[in-house]
Amino acid sequence: MSSHAVIAAPATPVLHCSYVKSGSYLLWKAFDLLFRRAGQKRSFVQQHPIQAMRDAWPDFSIEQFDIDQILVQDDGVHWQIELQHVEPIDDLVGYLAACSHVWTHSFLCERSWEVYPRFPRVCYIVRDPRDALVSMAHFVQTPFMRRYHPHPARSPADYVAIELVPFLEDWCRHAGDHRRAEKALDIEFVRYEDMVADVPAMLRRLAHWVGLGLDDAAITAVAGELSIENMQQQNPQHVRRGGSGGFLRLLTDAQQQRALEICASMMREFGYEV
Repeated sequence: MSSHAVIAAPATPVLHCSYVKSGSYLLWKAFDLLFRRAGQKRSFVQQHPIQAMRDAWPDFSIEQFDIDQILVQDDGVHWQIELQHVEPIDDLVGYLAACSHVWTHSFLCERSWEVYPRFPRVCYIVRDPRDALVSMAHFVQTPFMRRYHPHPARSPADYVAIELVPFLEDWCRHAGDHRRAEKALDIEFVRYEDMVADVPAMLRRLAHWVGLGLDDAAITAVAGELSIENMQQQNPQHVRRGGSGGFLRLLTDAQQQRALEICASMMREFGYEV
């Protein structure tokens, strides 16, 4: 079987969901590379005339213009490039036909129950919320965030002191709502920690789940492109260190205790030992 072989037409488009800083970019990149290897990559935004403006916004990474991202809210569905360009989707069927995979950070709402079933596959990546908090604490210090989403925190520790409770409470709502809708919306869950622990195994799982008939050589090649070194070179503002347990170095003992008070019950739902 060649690295581009396809057993059957894949179930697309895939919707991959996550709370912020939970491995969203890693999962998007994995799907992007898998679909490309299978010769099945499609993108609405990459074919849109807005590509002529991709160099007009300082501090944007190139790949922010390559991600098919949607915002699902009760007042409608929009495609977006971060929050700098948000445009309503008037023809959702046509939009979905143009995409192989779509990313969203949206919270579940009433309209989600109309939108999610339009995707043959829905995947949610979850991460230890304490590490997601640390990742965001560093992300707000990047040039992109300082220019477009400035935060008063002048250091990662400042961010944690200010945002620990609202960030983690939102994680509980976002992840918890999707977990409770797992069966009704047929959501496949992936843990970030499992993905980085064995990238080839997770790639095989995702490729099989979607219906991409990729052989071991193709999976190995994609895994190599997903190395932390390659990811950092391609998108240094979004990829810092990877891994897990960073909260132990940044959060105080009191902050770690407060985090568990907020999140422990929901973390156990996803198999985290707390």
